[in-house]
Amino acid sequence: MTKTRVLVFATIRPGTGPEFEAAFEQVSARVRGTPGCIRDELLRDETDPDAYVLLSEWDSREAFLAWENAPIHREMTTPMRPYWAGSVRRALFDVAVRLP
Repeated sequence: MTKTRVLVFATIRPGTGPEFEAAFEQVSARVRGTPGCIRDELLRDETDPDAYVLLSEWDSREAFLAWENAPIHREMTTPMRPYWAGSVRRALFDVAVRLP
C-alpha cells in the first residue's frame, strides 16, 4: 500500500493564530485513531503568520478519502472552520520514494 500525504493550504483570519493552532490540536486529537491516519502537523509560513499548511500522513489515499467522505469528517474538523479566511485548497500526494 502506498502512503499518502494530504496538504491543506489555508489562510486564517488575521490575528487568530493562537486560537487556530489550539483548534488544530483539538481536531488532531479527535482524528487520532481514525483508521489509516498516521500523524498530523501544522506548518506556519515564516513570512505570513496567517498562512498555514495542514499536513497529514495516511496509510493510503483510500483511507483518507474514506474518512473525508464520512459524515464524521465535518463534525471532527468544525473547531478550525471559524478561523478560515476564504477558501482552502487541498492536495493529495502519494509517497514516490522514501529514504531511510
